[in-house]
Amino acid sequence: MPFRILVCIDGEPHSKGAIQWAIQLGLSLPAGVTALHVIDPYLKKFYNELYSQGRKRYLEYVDERLQEGADKTHSEFTRMCQAAGLEAGFKLRHGEPLREILDELRQTSPDLLIVGGKSLNAWGRFRSRNLPLRLQKKAGVPILTHIAKQ
Repeated sequence: MPFRILVCIDGEPHSKGAIQWAIQLGLSLPAGVTALHVIDPYLKKFYNELYSQGRKRYLEYVDERLQEGADKTHSEFTRMCQAAGLEAGFKLRHGEPLREILDELRQTSPDLLIVGGKSLNAWGRFRSRNLPLRLQKKAGVPILTHIAKQ
């Protein structure tokens, strides 16, 4: 069974570095690479604060923007892989990112998880949900975290 890499991508600049690492490892080992994008419904929780006549349209708008972001992320990942000559898979999940990533890890048992992250100061760490750090504590597989320079 070949080495399996799961790379978490979210369309942010720090994800590009994680994708590049996954591509390099996928080509050099060789390894199977799969990207995972999680559509986070976080913004949908604010719909109760809107007037009732705007709720439905707000929820539709949020869904449309989240799907557009996922489509763009998928396209960029595919483009980067094709440019490097790597065939890779893509998965899309919906829900709270930490939970969805952990579920994916349990279901697929990859050999390595690659994530992107931002360098955060103390206030940024306090405000952030700091997914890479939370994954390190719970993932149960080796993790490479690409920290993007700001």
